[in-house]
Amino acid sequence: MTDWKKLYSALPEEELDKIAILRVMECTNGIIQYAHRGDADYKLPIEETRKAMKFSMSSIKNMQIPLRDETITFAPETEDLMRQARDFYIKGAKQGDDDAYEEFMSISKATAQVVGKERIFKACDILEEQVDAFPKGCMIWGVEYLMQFL
Repeated sequence: MTDWKKLYSALPEEELDKIAILRVMECTNGIIQYAHRGDADYKLPIEETRKAMKFSMSSIKNMQIPLRDETITFAPETEDLMRQARDFYIKGAKQGDDDAYEEFMSISKATAQVVGKERIFKACDILEEQVDAFPKGCMIWGVEYLMQFL
């Protein structure tokens, strides 16, 4: 099993800031999607769900997060790690490979622990201020999800 915590810990501080933003965004998007699919009481209207999903999926696929004041891009080594995580997610969550899903969850835990609570909360603030694709107040959902790993 790969030591994801060691790999992410070796990244520069600036890259960890960016990873925190990506993780809060994608976790928030996941919760929005599950709420919609599960017809949860707190689900967003379909238009807002689609808008959040489109922004998040585009950012993940392109490894660029367009903020109001700048576009976040990742260093090649960070991008490589994040693409590996995405591959495990697709194999595990979308294709039903339990081992891949377990590896993805190990990566999720490692990234949350490496970036830490302070960065996660700062990422939430940045996304709330700089991204209009998510309704105000939703980003805390991703933060709350990530807190389980700390």
